[in-house]
Amino acid sequence: MSAAEKYDLVIKDGNVVTFDPPKILKKYNIGIKDGIIKKISKPALAGKKEIDAQGKYVSPGFIDFHSHVAGKLFSAECVARQGVTTTIGGERNFNGKLIRDVAENGFLLNQGFYVSHSFTLRRAAGCTNIYHPATREEIRDMKELARRFLESGAYGIHFGLEYVPGTSREELIQLCQVAKEYERPVLIHTRGDASIAVEQFDEIEEVALGVGTAVHLLHIGYQIGYTGVMGEGLKRIEKIIKDGGDITADTGLYAAFPNCIGSSILDRDWVQRYREVNPDFSERNVLVSSGIYSGEYCTPESFRFIRDNYPATLVAIFACDEKEIEKAITKPYVFISSNSADGPHYENVGHPETAGTFPRLIRKYVREKNMLMLTEAIEKITYGPARRFGIENKGNIKQGYDADLVIFSLEDIKDRADFPGSGDPNATPEGIDYVIVKGDIICENNIFTGNYNSGTFLQHA
Repeated sequence: MSAAEKYDLVIKDGNVVTFDPPKILKKYNIGIKDGIIKKISKPALAGKKEIDAQGKYVSPGFIDFHSHVAGKLFSAECVARQGVTTTIGGERNFNGKLIRDVAENGFLLNQGFYVSHSFTLRRAAGCTNIYHPATREEIRDMKELARRFLESGAYGIHFGLEYVPGTSREELIQLCQVAKEYERPVLIHTRGDASIAVEQFDEIEEVALGVGTAVHLLHIGYQIGYTGVMGEGLKRIEKIIKDGGDITADTGLYAAFPNCIGSSILDRDWVQRYREVNPDFSERNVLVSSGIYSGEYCTPESFRFIRDNYPATLVAIFACDEKEIEKAITKPYVFISSNSADGPHYENVGHPETAGTFPRLIRKYVREKNMLMLTEAIEKITYGPARRFGIENKGNIKQGYDADLVIFSLEDIKDRADFPGSGDPNATPEGIDYVIVKGDIICENNIFTGNYNSGTFLQHA
């Protein structure tokens, strides 16, 4: 084989972001063959196709480990344009047909899954009332089904406790014991947010220290990202770590969280809960993000009308404090998540987190605010999540790893997505030149190349 044919793809003269230890290799070359990184070299390499990455950064593909893409192509395209090559989902439901299709035919992105206690195990066991605790028999059935999912490659068990207020301590503890048996983490959306958030950490501590299960707390920016709350929550997490618990967390980068207006989170007294941490809060802080009222802020009257008549309507609730969220971003145990495609998601509808989170991280918190070094920011969306959730051969640029890569300009990278009424929540970011999945260029300068089945179905080893 001639030198020119040695590699299928060569990335030339890029600034390569790699880990273990974290460093940037200036003006290095990457040789890719059969979807695998075969060579990382200072001397020049040659291939059938070559990308000139001079002056650009070459990073592991971003891992959207808290994702609701779930096989929806439009949503996958939105996250791919911001550099995502792998998504892990299943927090809302389990779609066996989708998983089979991805496994047999591929997808735009790599796709793995968690198993949801709240929306899959409970329903399968016949426990359909979100306000009722499961019976002993239902818990038994959930445990057996959870074992099957974990044996089939699920990356952990997800608990959406705030969405299912009837979840008992007993069903939580017993299912966390199952996760521990299989050495998988549990992902927990705590029972409450804002003014009642920190008191929920008692059961988190029981799971992490009493049961000994690895715990990952979901979107703490939305759960404890409030004045006077974030600091206390971080102290509780750090105390669990100090006492020997295995716990991590993630946060998004926006001060408004998405939800369906009919959610149990917005049940009785919800306004008062947010008003205790934000005295000016009211229904007027709720932006409608889908449907015929999209782009409008609610009044008390319109909120009740939409909730009663269109409960699946997506809203963005401006209740959080961005300065409080920033306290979490620099913590080494906190990753960055997008929560992508949560709720109804299609053109001109949704939350800007789906299209803007990762470029926003680099632009705002690396370049503009200097809160993170570039390697620290990239680790929070690649290497850290890959190690935490056991995603093999991803999250690093290393010989033998999958060639899931993103090439971007540090000077030009910028999020452009905004909330409905102010802009396009799915606007394409700037400064991302190439997105590569298993050695295939899936997106070049924001244009998809037609490689829509380069991604594979992922299973925990």
